[in-house]
Amino acid sequence: MPLYPLLPISLLIAWMNGAVALCILIAVGIALTWRGQSVYSHVGVLLLVLWGFMHPDAEPLPADGPYTFVIESRRDNGQSVRLYGQIDEREGVLTGRDLALGRPGETCLVTFTHTPFAPLRNTGGFNEAAWALGAGLTFKGSDVAIESCRPSDNVSGHMIRWKERQLARIEATYRSDVALYMEALLFGESRLLDEETSFSYRVTGLLHLLVISGSHIALLVLAFRWLMRGLPFRRETKTQLIITAITLFGWMTGFSPPVARAVLVADLLLGLSLFGIYVRDPIRLLSWCGAMLLAMQPYLLWNLGFQLTIVMTLFLLVTRSIWNGPFGLAVYAQWFGLIFLWPVQSILSILAPVYNVLVGLLIAWVIIPLAFLIYIVPGAEPLMHPVLDGLNGTFQLHHDWQPWFPLHEFTLWHAVALAIVLWGGLILLEWKRWTGWALALGSLLLLHIALEWTEQPRVTFLDVGQGDAIVVEYGEVTGVIDVGGVYQDPNEQKRSTYDPGADVVAPYIWKRGERRLDFLLLTHADHDHIGGLTGLLEAMPVEEVWLSAEVADRDKRDELLAVLAEFDVPVRLLSAGDRPYPWMWVVAPDESSDDENANSVSLFMNVGALSYLLTGDLPDTREGSIPTVDVDVFKLGHHGAESSSSRELIERIDPEWIVVSVGANNRYGHPHPDTLDRIEGRRLLRTDEDGMVVCEGNRCRGIVTKGVTP
Repeated sequence: MPLYPLLPISLLIAWMNGAVALCILIAVGIALTWRGQSVYSHVGVLLLVLWGFMHPDAEPLPADGPYTFVIESRRDNGQSVRLYGQIDEREGVLTGRDLALGRPGETCLVTFTHTPFAPLRNTGGFNEAAWALGAGLTFKGSDVAIESCRPSDNVSGHMIRWKERQLARIEATYRSDVALYMEALLFGESRLLDEETSFSYRVTGLLHLLVISGSHIALLVLAFRWLMRGLPFRRETKTQLIITAITLFGWMTGFSPPVARAVLVADLLLGLSLFGIYVRDPIRLLSWCGAMLLAMQPYLLWNLGFQLTIVMTLFLLVTRSIWNGPFGLAVYAQWFGLIFLWPVQSILSILAPVYNVLVGLLIAWVIIPLAFLIYIVPGAEPLMHPVLDGLNGTFQLHHDWQPWFPLHEFTLWHAVALAIVLWGGLILLEWKRWTGWALALGSLLLLHIALEWTEQPRVTFLDVGQGDAIVVEYGEVTGVIDVGGVYQDPNEQKRSTYDPGADVVAPYIWKRGERRLDFLLLTHADHDHIGGLTGLLEAMPVEEVWLSAEVADRDKRDELLAVLAEFDVPVRLLSAGDRPYPWMWVVAPDESSDDENANSVSLFMNVGALSYLLTGDLPDTREGSIPTVDVDVFKLGHHGAESSSSRELIERIDPEWIVVSVGANNRYGHPHPDTLDRIEGRRLLRTDEDGMVVCEGNRCRGIVTKGVTP
């Protein structure tokens, strides 16, 4: 089997990282492909395994600085700055604010606070630790201070500084969206990628087209061959020049996994052609290329870009006799790509195959050539405007229509089962096309039904920092209580902003297999409870929004109602005694107050086997009106402030589990030490330490307990 060369080195890396399930799967693959391999294959595989085994583990950096930091890349987002680079040949990232010094291609003296990479804190959210592992990053620092910088004097430093000059010229010369595509497709840089464009490309499965990949390298080879037709050089000399040019191009763009794979394959094919050797088995060639990349950089096994570029290409080569034309190629690519995208993506458009064909052809045959032309002849920029205007317009229509389906959370074994069934469907396609399609589509439907059927009633306290966001799932009802909120300085122009409604709540709802909400309760109008409202409403429809019947700040209420009117969402006012559902009982507010917190909607819930009391930011002066009912779970009022969650209330309701939604190192000092004293001896879960807190069955648990270092 031509896949064999890739498997032993993958097994070694998985074993060294303790990935037992993956080791079992790879071992089965080796057993199935072992026979029939030549002695040379076994020897080559053994050498690669020994090479990979000799990679030393990265030693931790010394505790004290300053450090000599070689900067490779910089990302500015308002006043926030991220610097990527090396310290003693160890890759890492530093974060800070208002850093005037520190440019790519420079070596600087830096001091910083060592910070662990954060694990997954919310289902559907960003797993920084997994990203760092796949990117080969071994350290992270915050509170960065830069003392001095000098140009890096090696060849790489000169190349990076030249590249930065080109990027600066592009950003100063062209319209922002034109500059985005030029930087991404010519230099492999995505620093101009904004949230809206990123979301459009992710939901349509197009993000791989916005980076340099194999198609770009193939176009470069064809372009170089065409340009060199009239040169008075021998064929071998032209081939050597092409090898040199594409290798330099890959180096200049940073050798991301797709670029590294494409350049390595192209270099091998062109190099072998110099000796009159032409590869007849592209699958075996790609397997050897993937194995060599893993031997050089073992962390790539965990890199999604590497997984997609190697495994997807192998898959398409294996199935090339089945699919016909570009649309068939796109359908099969999306089909197989689900296995990799499902765990890391929340939604995918049903139009993804169509977009992959049309936009893929547009980028390959129109946008890339125009980008090269505009780079050489700036006056040609207007040629790009109607192309990008039309593309952006289709994305806007697509976003307004929202023809996407949620990718419900599932386990590795769900992914294995899905892969087996999809592969079986492909095999059947060669003989009975409709049977194969029925098996594949039926398996997706059955997986969705199985995941929905096994769900239990659940209440989830999402980690949105210093704020509240609670998801309630009971039977056919799915609702949200508050949507968090983070203060954004209006004077700080950011390309990317954090919105808890769009970045935390909506992805979690999608990962629960839902596309809409039955209700959204906003307990009161403080920003840390309603700041993510717009982001959530833009992401999914809401049947009804519930507000407190009592108002302290009429201006805030009017602003809130104006936002809801824009989305045409019905509004319902709640007060003590209301029962929106038989299992939900509103207990406050029972009278008006001039304090916004005192008007917080408070309620009892019986969801599954657990009972809950949620009091928003209700102060202790209003807690006397709450009935005496034993509860299993109590969310501390006002994020654990001293002025809420009185000892008298806690003793009356006698909760087994106490949850506090609070931001790490928040400026308010929440939860207050006096509040913690009042709940001593009870089970406490806090979102700043435990991440998302899930209550189902008869217990509550946090998704994480601490940050981790790869």
